[in-house]
Amino acid sequence: MRSLVLCLAVVGCANDPSYMECPDNPTDPTCVRVLEAGQDDGTGMGTTVAEAKSSLVLPIKPEKQKDAADRAARTAALGIDVPYVKLGDIEIEVEWTIANLDAQDGIAKVELDGATELFVYDPDMIVLDADEEAPPTPGLDGNIPLDVPANGSITGIFREDQLREASVDIEQVTRANINPFAATLKINKNDTEIQPVTAFDPLNPDVAPTPTGPPIPREAFASIIRVDLVFTPDRHMTLTYNVRVRDIRGDMLPDELLGAPDTDRTAFAPQPYAVMALP
Repeated sequence: MRSLVLCLAVVGCANDPSYMECPDNPTDPTCVRVLEAGQDDGTGMGTTVAEAKSSLVLPIKPEKQKDAADRAARTAALGIDVPYVKLGDIEIEVEWTIANLDAQDGIAKVELDGATELFVYDPDMIVLDADEEAPPTPGLDGNIPLDVPANGSITGIFREDQLREASVDIEQVTRANINPFAATLKINKNDTEIQPVTAFDPLNPDVAPTPTGPPIPREAFASIIRVDLVFTPDRHMTLTYNVRVRDIRGDMLPDELLGAPDTDRTAFAPQPYAVMALP
């Protein structure tokens, strides 16, 4: 019984959430936690700052040599690239607060996007239809109009299951060429595999995609390692947010988190995923 209690205690500690607090250096670009938009843009034209964006790359320890060798062996066995930070290795939440700095009620939207170690999902880089009236490519989550009272505030959260869903959606769009609308409108967080299909061709939009290559098994799903937020208010507001991570695997996060030196943090280089339908 004592051993069981000890194991439970250890597991509980390993899974405690770690907040991505800013290190002592206030100029660190990874420490932008307050986004501001809707204010006068200073051009003298009466226009305002339409939106504000922010990205946070999670501090992930460099991969151990043995783990890299094991992963390479599993990649060879599956015939599918197995990422270092896999779905389920970490769990992520994003807490946020919107403050309305205006004396009138307003509306704001918070959109969640992001990147795995393999690819970046940026809706602005995915244009499926050159028609200006066509619906824009959706973000991974959020982007819903929220009522914010005059001189008031509201709070919200992107939960762990939403970030898990976002990770799978990125995989579907980038590694499997699935239409972003189909990927984001369906719940995919419990999928056991993803079937890649032929890439969408904006010049031949009526051609149905066909399966190509072996399915990607869940053990090869990549996790989000970069959280991107897009803040769009209709009047002067701020978005304050924080990210917290649970280290499920137990050896992914350095003790100093964002304060860790570069040598203790993996320098990821995900590739932008782009589809551009030209007029």
